[in-house]
Amino acid sequence: MRVPVSPLVLCVAVGCGTEDKEAYDLAAWQSPLASQFGGTADAVEGERIYMEEQWSDGSPYAFRCISCHSVDAADTLLEDADQYNRPAHTTWNAAYRETWKGSHTWDQAESDRLGAFGGQICITAYFPEGDVMSPEQAAHLEAWMKTNIDGSAGAATSQQLNYDFNDWPGQDAFLDSVSDGAGGWLYGADLGDPDAGEVLLNAHCGSCHTPDGEAAPVIYSGSTAPLDQLISRIRKVEIESPAPNDRMPRITVDRLDDGELADLLAFLTLDHGAG
Repeated sequence: MRVPVSPLVLCVAVGCGTEDKEAYDLAAWQSPLASQFGGTADAVEGERIYMEEQWSDGSPYAFRCISCHSVDAADTLLEDADQYNRPAHTTWNAAYRETWKGSHTWDQAESDRLGAFGGQICITAYFPEGDVMSPEQAAHLEAWMKTNIDGSAGAATSQQLNYDFNDWPGQDAFLDSVSDGAGGWLYGADLGDPDAGEVLLNAHCGSCHTPDGEAAPVIYSGSTAPLDQLISRIRKVEIESPAPNDRMPRITVDRLDDGELADLLAFLTLDHGAG
């Protein structure tokens, strides 16, 4: 049975910012938020913050760190161990990475920079305007993330991320493949396999989107949007008629390839034009 898809237009969050936004506070990375807390950091409280704390502007857009970043020790960079493959890569073993965002370095034992990322990037860039993470919260988060590690885990989780995945070199070819040849777009089964797309929707969107909207924002119904708007939201690219997308994170090619994207779009647009 197909999961009913709500027509409400709601969007996702952690990792959900404008990718061209040069608002990452590099100065804060050099003087991390967590360093501003003069008390004793509590790793137990940090885990609670990661798993349970919600930052919201009072709307139904309430998200947690775990919505987009998995932490399971069985995770790899490309696959989450549980039922979801989240839009952002796992933070498990992140303290063993020598760099973050490709070039910013720290010393694993001494640095408090991990706690700054949540406060200076995820909250300020991706969450509703006005939300903040306090230095105390950042310090607690830092303490827990430094315990969520295994130095013997190997390259699958502690290796440095290659940020080339932010590019979409096949964008033009993909757009050609989903066009109808007459200035429009394909929809539903003409795009791909809707049944496979339903499975992919649950796996790649389920940690942030649920049909009933109780745990997180509801699914954006393809029946209310042209295909190019859906693509611009999922891949975070500007094409002919992009819909504004300041919050939903892109799902990059390394986590959802072009063939899977076509199947996902096939399911989302199965009812396009109906009613």
